[in-house]
Amino acid sequence: MYRLATESEPRTEFDAVTQRLLRRRLIAACALALSITPLYAVSDYLLHPEQFVLLAAAKAVSIVVTGALLVFAYGPLGLEYAHWVGILLATEVAFASSGIAVLLFGYTTPESAGFALVILGVALLMPWRMVHAACTSGILLGMYVACALTHGAIRDQVQFWTNVSFLVTACIVAVISTRATAELQRRELRARAALQDVARQKTDLATSLELKSAQLSLINQEMEDLLYVASHDLRAPLINVQGFTRELQIALDALRRELPPTPEARALVTDLDESTRFILTAVARMDGLIGSLLNLSRIATRTNPTDVVPLGAMVDAIVDSFRYQIDQKQITIAIGDLPVVIGDPVRLNQAVSNLVDNAIKYMGDRPVRRIEIGARIDDGTATCFVRDSGPGIPKAKHETVFRLFHRLPNGAVPGEGIGLTMVRKIIEKHGGRVWLEAEPDEGTTFFFTLRTPKPASLQERTAT
Repeated sequence: MYRLATESEPRTEFDAVTQRLLRRRLIAACALALSITPLYAVSDYLLHPEQFVLLAAAKAVSIVVTGALLVFAYGPLGLEYAHWVGILLATEVAFASSGIAVLLFGYTTPESAGFALVILGVALLMPWRMVHAACTSGILLGMYVACALTHGAIRDQVQFWTNVSFLVTACIVAVISTRATAELQRRELRARAALQDVARQKTDLATSLELKSAQLSLINQEMEDLLYVASHDLRAPLINVQGFTRELQIALDALRRELPPTPEARALVTDLDESTRFILTAVARMDGLIGSLLNLSRIATRTNPTDVVPLGAMVDAIVDSFRYQIDQKQITIAIGDLPVVIGDPVRLNQAVSNLVDNAIKYMGDRPVRRIEIGARIDDGTATCFVRDSGPGIPKAKHETVFRLFHRLPNGAVPGEGIGLTMVRKIIEKHGGRVWLEAEPDEGTTFFFTLRTPKPASLQERTAT
């Protein structure tokens, strides 16, 4: 990850990146100087033919020095001393291109503009710190003044100071632009570091979620296996208890015929007979509970939510199966337009039957007894509901009612506390979700979502 640099931390990641960039730019600047310096010989020959040999010699020396600096930049020390090599390059190029001309022909020579070009060009090309840009600018400004004064007296003060002011302006621009460029680079590295942090955090989060999802799937599978094995194994001793109890009843019948008809004997046989009936009732209830647990464990492995299921016909059949209870409690049933959905018809029948059964059982002695079943479709998803006018489920119980073996505190209503757990598992197996909305004394509405088939898919399956 990139770390932000300060002036007191020269070996931070920012400085390392800048140093590598500086060496690349230094090599480019050397190549550019080697290409442009010979071109100055042409202008020297046209403007100053009398001093062409001296000027050409200065250019030749500059080419040799530039080549040496290029070789040094490629070397093992080029990265560490790139700043100083850049300053030396700017100094020798400025002297060869402009300084010697000012020294020979004075401060009014057109070549004096070359100082400004070198200052601005190098500052633009080299990713320097502000101190290096200021150092280079000061050296070149001092070189111009020194060459001008060495040439002779300054007769035109206005021209001289005008040239100096232009160079000072170029120096200021170079220093400020260097500072701005460095700040832009810092911001770029900050943004890059932030993006890398976000990407890493996102990757870590995705990995963590994937791991937890795998762990959760493994735990769920283990729980389902455990539930299946436990329920299956519990049934064997239960059948034995049931069988031996029936054998005990047969033995009691035989004993009743052989015992003397005394009150004590009759009371003993009656007590034993009542005890065996209690055992058989408890065994039957336990067998039903185990059967429900087995059915619950099979939902994950024996559900195939891929068929086209017309909910309307299914709900009509379910309501008909509860017709006796509905008529006994004088409940009004309202069935809206129900869609065709994708699912396992057997499992969906179980889920809807449980919801309707709960609505009937918990209706109580309400003045208005009504059950409404309907649905709405939005973007390929059907949101179905079963609404009743019962007493309503308290808000604190909205989530706990879906837990295994959890029942509302109404002892008069039979059940094992598995129905809503089964509803949730079936709907989630179909890729949907189930929830409820209720208020005390205002009824309860159970919602669940299912996928609807695409029109083309529906036509194909219907034709088949």
